[in-house]
Amino acid sequence: MAKTVKDYMNDPRILEDSEMMAAPECIREIHAIRLKHQDESAEMTPEEHADYVNRKAAGFFARFGMTPKYADFANMK
Repeated sequence: MAKTVKDYMNDPRILEDSEMMAAPECIREIHAIRLKHQDESAEMTPEEHADYVNRKAAGFFARFGMTPKYADFANMK
């Protein structure tokens, strides 16, 4: 089972870092999210990482019923 952000909030890399523990909770949460992403994508090739990020973004948009708009720079000179 994959670790959650809440699990990462109790990770020794956060709990044993005195400066991190002195930071506001929102900063610790951002750090926990970064650690989760780093751990989940550590062994990925660049192509696998791009697919991972794209799937996460698609899931985010779907969860909130959003349709992303993408810029098309193909015809720029």
